[in-house]
Amino acid sequence: MTFAILLAIAAQAGGGVAVDSVPQIGIATRYARCIVRQIGVAPAEDSARAAKVQDAVKGCRTFIESDYTQGRIMLGDRPVNKRWWGRMQSILDSVEADVTAAIVQPKQYKIIWELPGGGRVDAYNAPEPLKTIKLLTVPL
Repeated sequence: MTFAILLAIAAQAGGGVAVDSVPQIGIATRYARCIVRQIGVAPAEDSARAAKVQDAVKGCRTFIESDYTQGRIMLGDRPVNKRWWGRMQSILDSVEADVTAAIVQPKQYKIIWELPGGGRVDAYNAPEPLKTIKLLTVPL
């Protein structure tokens, strides 16, 4: 791991969103990554940063909701049902709140996974298939 990644991990102060099923891990991770990518480098001014974060959240939520509406979010070979998607909403809300709370400096951010054993890796870079992770937003 590079020094910059270790520094970013050390700067992470708590937070994170626990996700405990394989389909939810993928959806929550893509959603969180969408938000931080849309933000890019967060503005220095608080109000500008808050506005940019809210625009990113709104755009990414619209995008992921349209994926559901169009049947592109699948469990196995079938689109998820309304009940399953309803339960996913609380995870998406948690992701929004966590990412929003983590973006407090004029920096660029990324999403990493905290593994069940406490190790941290870049999202989608786990050494084995996982059923549980914790999403963390860290500055670069």
